[in-house]
Amino acid sequence: MFEGWDSFYLLIGGAAGALIGLLFIVVTLIRGGDATMRLRNASVYMTPTVAHLAMVLLLSALATAPHVPTAAAGVIFEVFALACLGFAARALIMLASKAIRTTHWSDVWAYGAAPFTACLALTVSAAATWVSPVWATRGIAASLMGLLLIAIRNAWDLVTWISAKGDELGKD
Repeated sequence: MFEGWDSFYLLIGGAAGALIGLLFIVVTLIRGGDATMRLRNASVYMTPTVAHLAMVLLLSALATAPHVPTAAAGVIFEVFALACLGFAARALIMLASKAIRTTHWSDVWAYGAAPFTACLALTVSAAATWVSPVWATRGIAASLMGLLLIAIRNAWDLVTWISAKGDELGKD
């Protein structure tokens, strides 16, 4: 199903893996403060970003795995796309309902709506595996690339926000 896509998936999978590692380092910069608030913020900002990067990494690995039948790949892609959609929907609901305080007007769009849209496109593309594998392959590639670009933007936003806050994070 993904013949000829090896380089593409190796590239985006490697980028996602590297960003996951960098985000783990950034998390070590967060110290002190209200633990409940940090956990709640992490569940909307950090956790979905890492989950989306992990999804790109995992599905890229699946796409480059040899001899995976199309039907099996479709099922696996669909299951993980639905999980991805769940993370994105939860973040979107929490941000849109003001259950969590946003620091910038773009947070609802960048951490909620954009990932939800990319995950929805991934879900639809994975479901199309049984109808049109060629279209599904292109849709999955575009969805994962979109998800990676959104996660890069969000990771950068998190890193710059955390580094700008510095020691303020520990004074609550």
